[in-house]
Amino acid sequence: FCVVGGRPGSGKSTLAQMLVIQTAIQYREPVLVVSAEMDVETFTNRCISALTSIPYDNIHNAELFDGMLGQFADAQKRFSKLPIHIEDKQKPTIAEIHSYARKAKRKYKRLGCIVVDYLQLVRDPSKKDRYQEVSSISRDLKALAKEFNCPVIALAQLNRESEKGKRPKASDLKESGQIEQDADQIILAHPILNNDDELPSGITEIIVAKNRHGKRGVVRVLDRLDICRFASIKEEVGGAA
Repeated sequence: FCVVGGRPGSGKSTLAQMLVIQTAIQYREPVLVVSAEMDVETFTNRCISALTSIPYDNIHNAELFDGMLGQFADAQKRFSKLPIHIEDKQKPTIAEIHSYARKAKRKYKRLGCIVVDYLQLVRDPSKKDRYQEVSSISRDLKALAKEFNCPVIALAQLNRESEKGKRPKASDLKESGQIEQDADQIILAHPILNNDDELPSGITEIIVAKNRHGKRGVVRVLDRLDICRFASIKEEVGGAA
């Protein structure tokens, strides 16, 4: 059970999309995406932006020129053949997520991973108290990973306190310490701001704040949120040279 945390706009959805694409293309494993925040078309177009390097704004506003349309059509055809099953349901219940997972497993015979975007939008109607509800959802998602024998990657919001310039930590996860307790891995996306004007510097820290199966640490990457992806700093420098 892996939790990817971040404040709004930090790139956590982009990180999840990269994991989805890599699982489907590189490992050829089927993926279930439960998107409570984006519809299927938006999620698909963001993935196509990452695959083609066409800025997402161009795709969203249908401003495709200089060969972009051909690239977009090719990528759309390739993407439609990938074993990625997307369910866009606002405020899904944990029972609905189980149902989607069973449906996807029937379709593909197995699952490589399940991505839930994002945890605080999932509902458990049997719980009255919000703290209990989030705790129950966290435990159920962990159980889902065992039941379907695949990683469950849940996106989660961080508290507003984590915006105060300091590097976020696992305890900054919003609404429940149970998430921190249940997660096998916690990865936090932390955009670095310029001190002068508090604008993004283009560098994001990917913080492995908890890792039951390995090391913890920090990796710095270039955020290319315009094309819905992150890039290795070495790659970009090498490419520019």
